[in-house]
Formats: sequence, structure tokens, C-alpha cells
Amino acid sequence: MMNPNIRKATLQDVAAVAVIYNKLHALEEAGLVSIGWDSRVYPIRSTAIKALEDDTLYVMTMDDEVVASAIINQEQPSAYSSVEWSFPADDSKVGILHTLVVDPDSGGRGFGKIFVSFFEKYCKEMGYEVVRLDTQVKNTRPFNMYPMLGYRLAGICETKFQNLPDTVDLAMFEKKL
Repeated sequence: MMNPNIRKATLQDVAAVAVIYNKLHALEEAGLVSIGWDSRVYPIRSTAIKALEDDTLYVMTMDDEVVASAIINQEQPSAYSSVEWSFPADDSKVGILHTLVVDPDSGGRGFGKIFVSFFEKYCKEMGYEVVRLDTQVKNTRPFNMYPMLGYRLAGICETKFQNLPDTVDLAMFEKKL
């Protein structure tokens, strides 16, 4: 097995990223996973396109196939202002991971952990001091994974998020680099 490669996404990658979003939505709609997303609203193809246009969309490939994706930027959702961070930092020194997805057909191979490790290395290279990310409380796999990777739960906030129709319980995590 080749090692996974993580790189900035190209326009050609958007379709594969949208397929991953759709697979996850289908699993959630079938009651097989609980993420808290909405197939009509978030994440959808336009989510990937906007991130591509913003130059913040990254993909992980194996044998030239997209197996995971995430958005890396410095945009902190408004809910981030409602928690007390243990590692306060100037916004210019904080990296944020959004919408980390792994193709369900490639799950169980540690790709999520590899992507988080890439995210941390990238942020360190950018001179950031702190990394933050969030997930819905009901999304138990990453909710449990992040503490194992050294992330501290900074707080949970009921909030409107990504134009989803209902409020969500958003768990926000942090790690000092």
C-alpha cells in the first residue's frame, strides 16, 4: 500500500469530494451514522467549490483516488467566542480545521488521524501557535478521536451552524502547537 498524499485540491477533485459528502449523507439518512449534517445544506458540492476558490480545500489521495478532504483556514465560527479557551491566541496565530471527511469506503485505516497530523504540521509551518476544530456532540467518532490526539475540549455550545435548519450542540477543541 502506498502512503497517502495530502495536497491542495484542484477543480478536478471537487467531484470526488462531493461524492464523499453524499456517501456520508446517505449513511446518516439511513441511520447508520450520526453526524448532524443536512444533505440539502451542508456540506454540499458548493461547500467544496467555495473552499477551492478560497484556496483552503485539501485532499488526501491514495493511488490517485481522493479518500479524504478537509478545509484548513483561520475562520473561527461565531460559537468560538462563547467558550473560554485555555490557549488564548491572536486570531492571526490560530489555525482551524473544518469539514474533515473520510470516504466511508476507506474508513478504519487511520486517514482521519493522518489528516489531523498534516493539519498540525501545516499550521506549525505557517507560524500558528494554536489549532482549533469543532464537531457536533452527536458525531461520536471524532468527538472521541480528538482527545486521543491531544486536543482539549474547550466547551460545548448550542448554536446555529453552517445554515443548518436546527441548532446543534457544537463541541470545540483546541491544542497548543
